[in-house]
Amino acid sequence: MITYKNVGMKYGQNTILHDINLTINDGELFVLVGPSGSGKTTLLRMLNQLTVPTDGDVYFANRKIKDYDVQKLRLDMGYVLQDSSLFPNLNVEDNIAIQLEQKGVSKAKRHQRAAELLESVELDPKKYAKRMPSELSGGQQQRVAIIRALATEPSLILMDESFSALDPVLRKKSQDLVLKLHQQFKTTIVFVTHDMQEALRMGQRIAVLNKGVIQQIGTPHDIMQHPATDFVRQFFDSKTPHWWNMDFLIESGLLREISFDEKLPVVTEFKQLMNKLREVNQFDFQYQNKGYSMTAQELIAYLGQEGGSR
Repeated sequence: MITYKNVGMKYGQNTILHDINLTINDGELFVLVGPSGSGKTTLLRMLNQLTVPTDGDVYFANRKIKDYDVQKLRLDMGYVLQDSSLFPNLNVEDNIAIQLEQKGVSKAKRHQRAAELLESVELDPKKYAKRMPSELSGGQQQRVAIIRALATEPSLILMDESFSALDPVLRKKSQDLVLKLHQQFKTTIVFVTHDMQEALRMGQRIAVLNKGVIQQIGTPHDIMQHPATDFVRQFFDSKTPHWWNMDFLIESGLLREISFDEKLPVVTEFKQLMNKLREVNQFDFQYQNKGYSMTAQELIAYLGQEGGSR
């Protein structure tokens, strides 16, 4: 478990973080989201002692972060940056296994672990293990960076704007990969992003920051349906396409089309559909002059798939 207790951060006269109190549970995929300069990366860097708070304390496994040996702390954590940060002079296998080597793991076991991890992200170790980073595409480099963070089976992985340099297609694939690996390995992941759609897609819980202050902490559903402040409401504006949006739901292909009938109840907002399916098990309705049908079970499955209920 990670706990921030009354954490503040000042650089000279500038206050970066104000009295942060926050708990991240073991095995959770937790997202810190907010605009540039909101303090989210500063919070993240406190977990591996790259930044030391000027007020309060950060705890990891019931022990103050500042009391850990910094080298041992970082060897037991994964860290994925905006670019892949692979060592250009090391091949893929050696990049993946570098922390294992520093921990004294034998060459044979490092080779085996690298091969297992490459297979987990659909990169054939026979084909890719001995390649240099410059021989990989941007998406392949990021996949290697992600599995490198998993190599030591850490209890915590830090991800700082890890996909922001990727194009939309690669970004979606990388998100899918992290969600899959998180489900597989149950590692605690703290994920920083400025992108509200990415936050909603990735986070089991989300902390929304602005100007060094936590505006709200909650599930994607909590934040979309019950924004705590005007800033949260505006940041996650309903005009932004996301799965709490009827058009997104229609485009998902999960709704069943039925024959159009003018007598069908009209639905204009996702919230209407959710509220109706709390009352009935199946609901037939019209949206933009087309007929659709959905059951409560299908809605739950949709929210679980798209909304981060992992």
